[in-house]
Amino acid sequence: MSQHITIQNLTFLYESQSDFLFQNLNLHFGPGWTGIVGKNGSGKSTLAKLITGEMDPHSGIIQGNGSVRYVSQDTYIAKEVLEDFLYDDSKESGRFKNLLKIRIASSEDYDSLSFGEKRRILLAVALSESPAVLILDEPTNHLDFESIQIIGSSLSHYKGIGILISHDRSLLDDLVTNCVFLEKNFYSQRPGNYSEGKKEMEREAKERAHEWEEARFVRKKLEVELGRRREEASLSHKHRSKKGLDLHDHDGRQKKNLARVSGKDGQAGRLKQQLDKRAEHLERKEKEIFAKLPEKENLGIVWKTQNSKRKHLFLWEGEKIDFGFMELQIQSHIQIHPESKIAITGKNGSGKSTLLKFLVKELKQKQISYLYLPQEFSKEEIQSLKWEFQHLSPEAKARVLSGVHRLGSDPKRVFESESFSPGEIKKMFLSLHLDANPEILLLDEPTNHLDIKSLEALESSLKPLSTALVVVSHDRRFLESIAKEEWSLENLSVTQKHLDRI
Repeated sequence: MSQHITIQNLTFLYESQSDFLFQNLNLHFGPGWTGIVGKNGSGKSTLAKLITGEMDPHSGIIQGNGSVRYVSQDTYIAKEVLEDFLYDDSKESGRFKNLLKIRIASSEDYDSLSFGEKRRILLAVALSESPAVLILDEPTNHLDFESIQIIGSSLSHYKGIGILISHDRSLLDDLVTNCVFLEKNFYSQRPGNYSEGKKEMEREAKERAHEWEEARFVRKKLEVELGRRREEASLSHKHRSKKGLDLHDHDGRQKKNLARVSGKDGQAGRLKQQLDKRAEHLERKEKEIFAKLPEKENLGIVWKTQNSKRKHLFLWEGEKIDFGFMELQIQSHIQIHPESKIAITGKNGSGKSTLLKFLVKELKQKQISYLYLPQEFSKEEIQSLKWEFQHLSPEAKARVLSGVHRLGSDPKRVFESESFSPGEIKKMFLSLHLDANPEILLLDEPTNHLDIKSLEALESSLKPLSTALVVVSHDRRFLESIAKEEWSLENLSVTQKHLDRI
């Protein structure tokens, strides 16, 4: 059984693309968990497929990947595999059934399980096999906080070579001891968890940026000197040339010959050649440093918002809220003030999105201006967003694309694409409504489908927000960063808490 995976000088190119996705990639994976992070499209899943052998590199070597178990983001499992696992009474199988709280007794029950329960079964099957190498692709995506905690705790018991592709910063910080950062034209492998690696990356990025600025300054200064030297060399050449002299001007011709023999006037030309070579060297160095500069950080977007003059935007003093198909008990009256920052938390199916839609309905009835971001957009809503964008003025389009860029997506791709990813649709929607001037923002799972860079850009956009904010999310770190109050939905009841008690 291999104890290490080594990737040497790996190069990979998709046939449909002109630029290499990876060039001379060198990585090392040892026992324990290594995180792979990067923007969507940076090659995380491709790297996983190269390690599993599902795809072949253009060139380079991958060693130690003879026995790899890969768990993708879907929930499909063959009936035979599931039954073998359920009827397996070995110690290892029982251990992970217990850790991941597997409750089903028959494979017939699988289809009726929630998404999170299915994900836990898939992980339990993989972990119980004790593979030498285990690769997980977004294991906590779309899961509630309880499932995330169960999975994170269970993964810490794995002792092989673990590779974790994830946007979950808390999971990366709690689990990994190594992190691979993939960026455009650049990669880096760091010891430590995500936060430690990111801090070191940012420090080195500042050093590279400073080095590039210095090289650029020296080159610009040299260009000025070169301009002067070229002029001197031109004058020197003119001084040595006999062109234009009268054939009988013997004194003038003798002076020209003396200048050529002594070489004094030729020094300017030689110095100019030396400076040309130095300038070429500096230009190469500047380009090399620039190629390794990280992509510019996305600073987030800025909403045009107003501070409401109302005493409160929402107040519910009843003992329950009746949605027709379900009721939520209220332990004490709940309200939203103009400056409130509220996180709505709870298990999947507890009524979080239903409560948010109820708030939207109440705000609409009271004619309070709001901006509501749904968890998912219908095909009709997506078409409407496209139509709205396409009929903007060129200046307005530029502002929207700038917002999309500042939230972490390539504006050129968004502008030219016929279809958008779920994450791009969210960015388009938010950027289209920067001037909506709402009194309150209501966001339903805004971090779903976002990579780490985009998530952090959205986070920085919401932190300084002065208007009221209500967010449904399972991302603990995201909520702790932007919210001050929690409405926890448990057992069909709403309980108000401080956010630090999540």
